[in-house]
Amino acid sequence: MSIFRTALRLVARRPILPAVHLGVLGLIGVVFAGASATVGGATEIAEARPTVAVVDRDDSELSRALTSYLERRGTPVAIGSTLRDVQDATVAAQISYIAIIPEGYQDDFVAAAGADMADGGAEANAGANAGANAGAADGIVRAESDAPPKLETVVTLASAHSRYMDQLADTYLRLVRASLIAGGDGLDAALARAERLSDVTVAQTVVTKPAAQADTLLFNAYLGYAAYPLTAGILVLAGLIFHSFQTGELRRRNLVAPVSPSRMTAGIAAAVVAVCVLGWAWESVLAFTPAVGAQDVLAAAPGEFVLALAATLVYTAAPLALGFFGAQLGMGSNALNGFGTIVGLAFAFLGGLVTVGITPSGAMAAIGPFLPTYWHGRAIAAAGDAASGTAGGLWTYLGALGVEVLFAATFAALGLLAGQLRRQTADAGGLPLEED
Repeated sequence: MSIFRTALRLVARRPILPAVHLGVLGLIGVVFAGASATVGGATEIAEARPTVAVVDRDDSELSRALTSYLERRGTPVAIGSTLRDVQDATVAAQISYIAIIPEGYQDDFVAAAGADMADGGAEANAGANAGANAGAADGIVRAESDAPPKLETVVTLASAHSRYMDQLADTYLRLVRASLIAGGDGLDAALARAERLSDVTVAQTVVTKPAAQADTLLFNAYLGYAAYPLTAGILVLAGLIFHSFQTGELRRRNLVAPVSPSRMTAGIAAAVVAVCVLGWAWESVLAFTPAVGAQDVLAAAPGEFVLALAATLVYTAAPLALGFFGAQLGMGSNALNGFGTIVGLAFAFLGGLVTVGITPSGAMAAIGPFLPTYWHGRAIAAAGDAASGTAGGLWTYLGALGVEVLFAATFAALGLLAGQLRRQTADAGGLPLEED
């Protein structure tokens, strides 16, 4: 029992290490979760109204109708009609979308629609006589001039708003063109018909999701991220315990103390397991903050809640083995701190902990399966299916946990090999074991 207490006192003497690696990094995960959480109190949907300016150089019935339509859908801003005015407004990024209607636009638009309607009639006649002229190469091909004229548009850095307004203008002109071709009753009727169709809207409401259907995506994303602080924290703290008992004054005292090797090993093992459990418990407590919402998941899906937390606890075996490996390499406190920081960051980014929802590609996709954090994410994602009793989900969950344990065993084996090589070097008269 004294070995166990001594090991924990070694950690307590360096409170900055657990405070930074487990405390601060864990709180950062909560902040990220809060930033990505969906606002649940919204009761209405606000329509996007980008700033828009129309330079009408045609001053026709069609151009005036299009200008009125765009200004109703956005926030109109008045600018001059010269090229310099348009350039100044674009450089200042004052307006999301600028449409320039060139002179003669209505005439070209109506002529293109009429040519398209005439081509349609010619194609129908050609189809009726296709049996008699099957081999003739006299098919109707629309000339490039039959295409509808294009607006001159200017977009700013607000590209999403610019594309939105551009799509609205294009949709309105398509409605007018279709009405001209189908109706054949003049531009006035086509504009009236397009106006009615463009004003058709769908009622939108916000429905609060019942508590029984709580969304577990945020909770799972946080537990996936929790592998980052657990990797850095447990690796450093466990490595510090292992290192302290095999070097320096503490090692010399234990060599002359009436303590059997098995008792020594059991005490150290109990201490590092306690560190793992305490680190896991802290990250689990943080999950109950409102930003993560673990309490809703517990109430709605207790099976998935338990399996996800169990997967997180199993994952702590990997950084524990890495801490043992680092200590066997002779790393001291400072070296372990740097090692844990680098490994934690590498595992987090390459294993996909900070890119939830993004499918990796290239080198990222190739490296991921060779890291325990990748399989930790797989286990968290499969917890829901495993809890529902799906055979495939259960095997995916257990398989991911098995791979995590395999990683831990590999790291531990490397640590034993490194320790054995260092002892052989010391016994052969080489470099001695590191002293504090």
